[in-house]
Amino acid sequence: MLSNRQKLILKAIVEEYVKAVEPIGSKFLIDKPYLEFSSATIRFEMAKLEELGFLEKTHISSGRVPSEKGYKYYVENLFTRDDQTEADFPAIDALFSKKELSKEETIKEALNLLSDLTNYTTVALGPNFQNCRIKKLEFIPLSQNEAILLIVTNLGHVENQKIHLAPEFSLSDLKKIIQNLDELLHDVPLTKAQEIINHKLADTQIKNYMDYQETLINSFLNTFEKFMENSFFLSGVSKAFLQPEFQSVEKLRGFMEIMEEKNVLKVMRDFPESLSVRIGGENQFIRMNDCTVVSVPYRITEDDYGTIAVIGPTRMEYKKVIPLIEYLAKSMTKLFDE
Repeated sequence: MLSNRQKLILKAIVEEYVKAVEPIGSKFLIDKPYLEFSSATIRFEMAKLEELGFLEKTHISSGRVPSEKGYKYYVENLFTRDDQTEADFPAIDALFSKKELSKEETIKEALNLLSDLTNYTTVALGPNFQNCRIKKLEFIPLSQNEAILLIVTNLGHVENQKIHLAPEFSLSDLKKIIQNLDELLHDVPLTKAQEIINHKLADTQIKNYMDYQETLINSFLNTFEKFMENSFFLSGVSKAFLQPEFQSVEKLRGFMEIMEEKNVLKVMRDFPESLSVRIGGENQFIRMNDCTVVSVPYRITEDDYGTIAVIGPTRMEYKKVIPLIEYLAKSMTKLFDE
């Protein structure tokens, strides 16, 4: 349990480090009017906070920076939301008052706006995408060498893909494969379908029918990608270039790899139906150890929701980002109420 004095000092270090982007020392804090402690007291408490794992010392300075544990404690215990009114977010209100935009266009514009306001990368998944499961795979023959593949989800979404059969490949062969994959993918989340298909290519039961494997599997994957494209929006990837954390070529390359669509979808999986802040190692990719993902759902009906997220460095301006993304989510919910 931190003392009130330690909490004040930790809060100050997090908020000042976000702005200064350099390690914070006791001399820097002594000038802050809200910390009425001596330099010796601040140094002592900073040493204790480091010992407890809330701060880290860098090699290039005698100052300290927040650790993952420090950021997490700040978000969960020290971060406070000021009372927000509609007047605090005029740009968001102006966007959602544009009746000439479609809902999809509004979501895209909202992501661009959120990225501009925060200077971070932003992501949105369409309604309930992460809970969308495959209910049925079917095919409809069109001729001896053409068929339509249908994928039906538990939410009633239907996507189709035309399949052209090789001359040596029969409709009965296709039917057997569809039946096998229908059993394999039944009730599987859409986000995991591609992974399962790739994994099961070694399965002899399926492989028996795979003389035409590559073309057919590509048809399945193209169909899954259609679902993703209709439900997935990304904005502000280049904002990472502006962050000091990503000035190294290696870290920037790692971030850009994570921002590939298939990887972002993995990042966005399994978020709770409420505000979520995943810091550093709480994210599933090692390359995201320097990143924070703040996400919040926007509700369409009681059981149907989408998710928006901000992805940036752990040195994120949480005090600004969290109220913004929450307000935007409320505005998007209102959009679907209309």
